[in-house]
Amino acid sequence: MNETILRRIQLVCAWCGPAFVVLYGLSWAVLGHNCPPPDPSYSAPDLVANFYLKYQSPILLGQSLSTAMGILYLPWACQLTVQMMRREKTPILSLLQFAGGLLTTWVLIFCPALWLWCAEMAGTVDPVLIKSVHFLAWYVYDMTYMITTVEVIAIFLFVLLDKQKPALMPRWAAYLALFSGLSFLPLTFLPYFKSGPLAFNGYWSFHVAFISYALFTAIIGYYMAKDVKRSA
Repeated sequence: MNETILRRIQLVCAWCGPAFVVLYGLSWAVLGHNCPPPDPSYSAPDLVANFYLKYQSPILLGQSLSTAMGILYLPWACQLTVQMMRREKTPILSLLQFAGGLLTTWVLIFCPALWLWCAEMAGTVDPVLIKSVHFLAWYVYDMTYMITTVEVIAIFLFVLLDKQKPALMPRWAAYLALFSGLSFLPLTFLPYFKSGPLAFNGYWSFHVAFISYALFTAIIGYYMAKDVKRSA
């Protein structure tokens, strides 16, 4: 394959990380009215009336776009795997990162499809069913965090152990990734909290965890692109 074309493909994959943060953030958080998410303490009729019917059209569009844009995380993860494998003698950390990225991508596209269904069916099916699917999606979205935590631990260990110069990324970026992955740990107790910082719309569970996740994805994507250009 032509090396110039291959390098361009790698650059596109690296920049898919920052693109994912921007496009998924706009569709899921802004259009999908998830900034912050609806109050977990809503009754089923309140959830339908105050969220899914009130913002039905933008939620339909936002979650449809989120289901599509979530796939951007996959080329980013694949490109990072390739760059890690080039430096790793036995690619166990590379493969852990790839597996975590693949599974994270599935969660990113599967859960918006469930919220999309809630918005489409609001007002036509039992509100209890809407609330059940709504909470199911949130539990899958948040409580499967360990697949992403394993991914970022692999990135962190790789950066610490990699001795090649120049480094793929600075160590502080790897520490940011690790912080993001560990910040998800309190989500283990998500079902016990319907208010406060540990609820799925709370300051820690939503703002700290998700913002740090977005930051490390975009920042690492930038350094991945720099590495591709440098290797040319």
